[in-house]
Amino acid sequence: MLRKLASASVFLLAATAAAQQRSIFDVDDFVDPRQHDTAVFASRLVLGAVDNYVDDTRPLHRDARFLHIANSVYWSDFQFDYKHSEVRSEAPPTVQVCNCSPPVYFPPVPASDEVPLPPRPGSKDTVQIGWYGGKDLKLRYRLSASNQNIATDLFYPNTNRSAGTLHGHERSLGVEGDIYIPYLGFGTVNVARTVRSGTADDRTQRELAYTSRLPGLSVGKILVRGLITVGGVSGRGTSGVNVVSPILEAFWHDQTTRANIHLAWNPMSTRSGRNGWETQHQIALFVDRGIVLFRKH
Repeated sequence: MLRKLASASVFLLAATAAAQQRSIFDVDDFVDPRQHDTAVFASRLVLGAVDNYVDDTRPLHRDARFLHIANSVYWSDFQFDYKHSEVRSEAPPTVQVCNCSPPVYFPPVPASDEVPLPPRPGSKDTVQIGWYGGKDLKLRYRLSASNQNIATDLFYPNTNRSAGTLHGHERSLGVEGDIYIPYLGFGTVNVARTVRSGTADDRTQRELAYTSRLPGLSVGKILVRGLITVGGVSGRGTSGVNVVSPILEAFWHDQTTRANIHLAWNPMSTRSGRNGWETQHQIALFVDRGIVLFRKH
């Protein structure tokens, strides 16, 4: 029993980044059901900063800092997650609107054949339900739903006079499933739909992507690991593959504090009908600390 508890704890500490590339700082706790015979609760706090933040394959073109809390419950072959993140960046330009119908907003938003901007950084809540299947190889299949409320203050052109506030939101629903390909290893297929409404830049985004987990290696006490995502995202004036997103991460676990220090580099390439291929380099430095509890029968 103690051996199983220890192995599960170590696995949690060494968990790789999330396959669904929503946020570079979302450390994904993956616990094989064979590693425990009791219910498991894991809570994780993540703090850090990102240079050139990218949200769901949409570059913000600004730096950001973040706080992320993830709570996970493992019971039998099931996993339940609730995640809350707070992302902050420098203040974006003031949104101005003319007194006309339909309203015209300034600064103008990206065109329909360009890569859209993400919503303004703020609070986001995500719930996930996963199931582990298979005998020799345990593969996870997971449903994810997230919500971010978006408030946009409006002003009349060239004045400080308020024109009201838009109260909108962005909601995402995604399904992902692990697969094993001989000689290539483990990967994840992800299908998701994201809808932003009630804002100055309403958008709908559909995505189909495959993420391959690359073999890791140790350099002294540092673990180096990577993954690469290739997929297609709608609403960019192109079809087929228009996102190629590798992540290379250096990971170090401090035995004294039991904290994990991560340095991750993400050169994300996206293609749009208007601008062709463009590459944004996202770099994140963050610390996470997890707590694992086991409930006895």
